[in-house]
Amino acid sequence: MSAEEGVIVGLFAMLAGFLILLLVIGIIMYILYAIGMFKIAKTLGREDMAFLAWIPIAQIFLLPLVVEDDVHEQIRGKFTLIFAISWIGSVLLSMAIPIFGVITLIVQIYGFHVLATRFSENALVHTIITIVTLGFAMPISIFLFRNREPLPKDEVFE
Repeated sequence: MSAEEGVIVGLFAMLAGFLILLLVIGIIMYILYAIGMFKIAKTLGREDMAFLAWIPIAQIFLLPLVVEDDVHEQIRGKFTLIFAISWIGSVLLSMAIPIFGVITLIVQIYGFHVLATRFSENALVHTIITIVTLGFAMPISIFLFRNREPLPKDEVFE
């Protein structure tokens, strides 16, 4: 093997290692999100749909389902539909113009903020960290919320 081939093999090995690292981090985030959302759904009385936390695509839709009654009054009862339309639109539009992939992230961060408001007195801090990390910190925060009692609605949504 020549020196050039060795460099190419080394680069591929580094790329493979990086991809494996990303895969491991992704699996860890998936598990943290699933554990947290499963417990939160049960805590908020949504035991019938808590199992969705463990189904890969359905997992994404559990957050809007759980906070459906807590969002702003104008979109109450329609938030899950808005999320679904934004998700489908984001997938389709981002094929042509990649920036449209952010649409779902924006709606999901709003839903996360509503959830954080129910489970933390520092909801704004959790939301800002989630925005800065482009959603990467969301599973960690949700995992941290899992054993907390929800704040009373009348104190949270005045």
